[in-house]
Amino acid sequence: MASQKRGGGFNHYGRDQNHKKHQPQHRNGAGYNTNPSAPELSSKDMQTGLVALLDRFVADETTMGADKDMLHHAHQLRRLLCARNDSASAKAKRELDQKRPDKAVKVAIPDYVERKVRVAQDLPPLPPINEPHLHEAVFTHRSAIFDPSIPGSTLGEDLSLDYERLELLGDAYIELIASRALYNRFPHVDVPELCMWRERLVENVTLGKFSNAYGFPDRLKHRAVWDKNSKQYQKVVADIVEAYVAAVVLSDPENGFEAAEAWLTELWAPQLLGFREKIIENPQARDELNKLVLGKGVKLLTKEERPMTYDSNSVQCYHIGIYLTGWGYKDEWLGSGDGQNKVQAGVAAAADALKRNGPVLQDAVRQKNELRAARLKEQEEKENAAGGTEQQATLNPKESNGKAEVSDEQGNSEKKRKKEEDDTLHEKKKHKKEKKEKKRTAATDDDSS
Repeated sequence: MASQKRGGGFNHYGRDQNHKKHQPQHRNGAGYNTNPSAPELSSKDMQTGLVALLDRFVADETTMGADKDMLHHAHQLRRLLCARNDSASAKAKRELDQKRPDKAVKVAIPDYVERKVRVAQDLPPLPPINEPHLHEAVFTHRSAIFDPSIPGSTLGEDLSLDYERLELLGDAYIELIASRALYNRFPHVDVPELCMWRERLVENVTLGKFSNAYGFPDRLKHRAVWDKNSKQYQKVVADIVEAYVAAVVLSDPENGFEAAEAWLTELWAPQLLGFREKIIENPQARDELNKLVLGKGVKLLTKEERPMTYDSNSVQCYHIGIYLTGWGYKDEWLGSGDGQNKVQAGVAAAADALKRNGPVLQDAVRQKNELRAARLKEQEEKENAAGGTEQQATLNPKESNGKAEVSDEQGNSEKKRKKEEDDTLHEKKKHKKEKKEKKRTAATDDDSS
């Protein structure tokens, strides 16, 4: 008896009866699509999806015992995907370099300091954190490892297990990056305005938007209970970004600095492109006003018309008026202006006075012009008088010489007469002396006889 092969003649699983049931039934009906196709994704969407998957993969695999080689290759693949130049962030970067070129000389900066900024309109990819323990610390709140409400809970000696120390360093990095970006890209903007712009770049509201956009709060490990509308929670959300920047730099001493700077540059790009320096219509207005009215005893004084205020962007604003003293006026108002400092406000006030050209200013200008004309006329008369005297002397040289000769002759005669008088007086004195001498001799002879 022939032995039957296993799975051969015997129908162990009912294959023959159900085979046709599981075979695809091909139909040629008009309403049936024999090869349905999945919706196609654009290359940009595919790239974005791959980057998102790699981010999720790295986040899940980044643990204390993670395979560093696997994470390294994941980072490299992600870097290559993000290095393409057709992204929105790359286009925004080119636009920023064209409109606001950074011509500053490259300088050596310590590893705890960051560099200048670049731009983008969409959120750029996150720069990687190459050290797993730093990555874990960025997304660990102190409440996850220390809860004062739990008896026996202690903080421990290792203070690097949460993000607080990283946040301290990252805050300095971000401050410097913002400062260099504004300093290099806006060389003609005044310092007070640059300081105001920097505050808008690094404030918790701005960093909090970035943090929420990347989903940082959802990745934070904590046991705290926060009101998400409170300032305390908003600060925590912003602090994660600062800690992330510090971790990027510390995990890669050679390239982390530039990577963090490039990332922040692209995040800030829309704000940097939107900054507009305040244009002063007539920066020489004060000099022009001085030339019009100033003179001896005339003053133009600037005074604060009301205390300093803040505008909608929390920018300080001074309110200055310009006043005239002189030409018959005392503390007479000419115009007013506003500015971020007193100098700008004073220039604006002078420009306003020139634009108004009020009756007081017109009268002061008229008086100064009349005084100037009178002085010019007086000076011309003096010059003409001096010129006439010289001309008369030039036209009558002989008469002048004759008068000089007469004067010389008179002087000589006077000298001669005086000399003769002196000679006569001398002869008289000599004669008297001789007479006295003869009398003395005669008296001596009589005594001897």
